[in-house]
Amino acid sequence: MPSSDAVARESQSAWQRWELAALEPAPAHDAATGTPLREALEAEARAAGYAAGMAAAASDRARLTALVASLGEHAGRHQQALCDEVLDLALVLARQLVGQALEVRRELVRPIVAAALAQLPQATQRIELRLNPSDVVLVEPLVAEPHGGARLAVVGDVLIAPGGCEIETEQCSVDATMPTRWRQLLANLGRTDDWLEPL
Repeated sequence: MPSSDAVARESQSAWQRWELAALEPAPAHDAATGTPLREALEAEARAAGYAAGMAAAASDRARLTALVASLGEHAGRHQQALCDEVLDLALVLARQLVGQALEVRRELVRPIVAAALAQLPQATQRIELRLNPSDVVLVEPLVAEPHGGARLAVVGDVLIAPGGCEIETEQCSVDATMPTRWRQLLANLGRTDDWLEPL
């Protein structure tokens, strides 16, 4: 007879000594599905792993959302910088074109002088119009017009660049020189003339 811990029922007597069984519980079965406890524990572990994975994915998604938002901000700043550079280039080109236009079409000084004269108060008695000597002949038609009874004196001033003028009255002064008009234009665009070469 082979040596075995299992003894056939016929060979057992009515009396058998009781021994303490192992302290580990016997494998239980899930009553509803009939799966062993091990499968239930695996399912629980799988669910816990899934929850941990979803939490990690949510964290990664939050980081990616923040990254995309920062990329959007960087793109916006880059776009603004590009727009600023295009505006600067346009201003440089416009400045060169205006300078060339005034050289080619010298009569363009007339609307500048007319706009400066229109800024004067009605009660002006004396007007002194200072402009480049080369522009004096070009504004003679404006000088001939009446100016509300005010005396208009035209003075050639080599310190004023062609295409601009300064007007002095007893009440106020108007600076319509090229540098001043450019500074006003740049200020309207939120710029300064620090980066431009002097006119």
